[in-house]
Amino acid sequence: MKDTRSGSQVLYGFLPQQTGDLRGGIYRTTEWRDPRPVDVDDAIIRRRLMDQLNGWANHGDATGITASLRRGGPLEVVEVNSDRGVRVERFPNVYVCRKCRTVEDRLDRPCPNCGTTRQWDQLHFVAYHECGYLEAPVIPRCPTHQLSRMPYQKSMDASRIRFECPTCKNLIRQGMMPRKCPCGRSWGTRRNGTMLVYNVHRASTVYAPQTFTLINPRSRKRMAEVTDAGGPRRALSWAISGFHTRKPGSDQHTSTSTISQLLEMGFDRQTAERMAAVAADAGALAPEDNIGALANAPTDRIEVAEREAVDIALATIESRVLVEDLIRPETPTHARRTYETEYPSAIDRAGFSGIDLIDRFPILRAAYGYTRGGLEPGKTRLNLFSGRRGTRIYADPQDSEALMFRLNPLRVHDWLASRGHSLTPAADETEARATLAASITVPDRFTDEPQASPVGRDLVELVHTYAHRVIRNLSVFAGVDRESLGEYLVPSHGVFFVYAATRGDFVLGGVQAVFENDLHHFLNTMLSAETRCPLDPACRRHGGACQACLHLGEPVCDRFNHYLDRATLFGPSGYLAAPHHDR
Repeated sequence: MKDTRSGSQVLYGFLPQQTGDLRGGIYRTTEWRDPRPVDVDDAIIRRRLMDQLNGWANHGDATGITASLRRGGPLEVVEVNSDRGVRVERFPNVYVCRKCRTVEDRLDRPCPNCGTTRQWDQLHFVAYHECGYLEAPVIPRCPTHQLSRMPYQKSMDASRIRFECPTCKNLIRQGMMPRKCPCGRSWGTRRNGTMLVYNVHRASTVYAPQTFTLINPRSRKRMAEVTDAGGPRRALSWAISGFHTRKPGSDQHTSTSTISQLLEMGFDRQTAERMAAVAADAGALAPEDNIGALANAPTDRIEVAEREAVDIALATIESRVLVEDLIRPETPTHARRTYETEYPSAIDRAGFSGIDLIDRFPILRAAYGYTRGGLEPGKTRLNLFSGRRGTRIYADPQDSEALMFRLNPLRVHDWLASRGHSLTPAADETEARATLAASITVPDRFTDEPQASPVGRDLVELVHTYAHRVIRNLSVFAGVDRESLGEYLVPSHGVFFVYAATRGDFVLGGVQAVFENDLHHFLNTMLSAETRCPLDPACRRHGGACQACLHLGEPVCDRFNHYLDRATLFGPSGYLAAPHHDR
């Protein structure tokens, strides 16, 4: 059959072994036909995938693939081929007669009970196991008449489904047939963990894609620009200094940035250090970049800060529009007053040091596997995708529009200190950025919140909560559904991006319109909008975040709606509370 979906819809709704609704029927995706390779930096996406797999490897899953990736094992990234599409098959092949509710496994014959033809509804239930196994439900039949009828029921609870004989009216059984998974293993703490579980095919427990997002410029030229500018260390210096230039590398190279550049070009470290020393002796290099307190931080923290700085550089290197760029000679007087006075005032009140427009935001959404029965490592098995060459990642690369929100580092520093965290005092924004990056271990999305480093947990909670607050309000001003927006968090530098999802090659343009015309109205509304939850006090007592106030759908939120709390922003000691807000 033929139908049309966008790249994002295919990525989240038609991955291999995923079931979906198409034209009134239920189908299972068997393969993406001749997918096209995506041009992506191998080192960056390999490192991101290994970061994702670490959460599973810590529980004894995916250890072999992780080791293979470290050794340089094959990895391919593909996108849907719009000319070839994806191949699907009807599943499950279990049908219910609309007239008499008799259950059959074929569509090409009349109902054996009432004789009605072409009046079948497909059964929505499937059987699955945490190992990844999926099968159609086995229907119990009357031993005498070999028929089965399933009376209509409102509940989606499979244990309440009744099977009766339409001829003798006897109850055959209540509930689906108990069946043991062929794998014979129990993957979690579920009672009778070797048995199959029945649920509606679209339930998140039946199929949960494992995804991540990545900054990925379409042009290798843009990647080379960051390398030529001095690599990760120069990008880090640029971020610590407050993104004071359009892009990193506007200044003369240092010894460290030269070594980073040579390493990116393939030279070994010893050779790179010798070449940098020759350049330094010749007076061709500038003094070392000052990264403040971060210079004495553990190596792993410096590497994380460098990687996140490179992310920001790659996201902004092609297009970055500042508020002051909106002021041109032909700008009307009233608009100039808005840009010069009202915009900066609203940005400061909202606790930001700046908000920039990225009108060509190079985001790549990727899926590397799926789970059944849950999302947590140790309670279910990760099923990785594989292709012709080895491990496969299915992706949807987009050039979208985004807003880059930069939290005021001094306010963040003071807010964290007010929560009891011991931080080195900071005299200005540069020192505050360096201190924050040096002091924080950012938890990944698989880290249990109680186990995360306290200061890292608080910072991620602040950045993540603010991003969700922005999305829920920005969607109204941009005129789009909130599920059509996405977030990209860079917590080490107090930055987050909110971007618009695309449909085909079309970008809505609503985000850009807000930036150019209504940024101050949007920020003021976001600050003054209701901060309570309709489900309070229950929501406040159980984490301060729920579907009614902060939660967003999976395509929007990469962190499973963890690390969210309204009190982080608006509580008595929240980031936007009066003592900080008036400072």
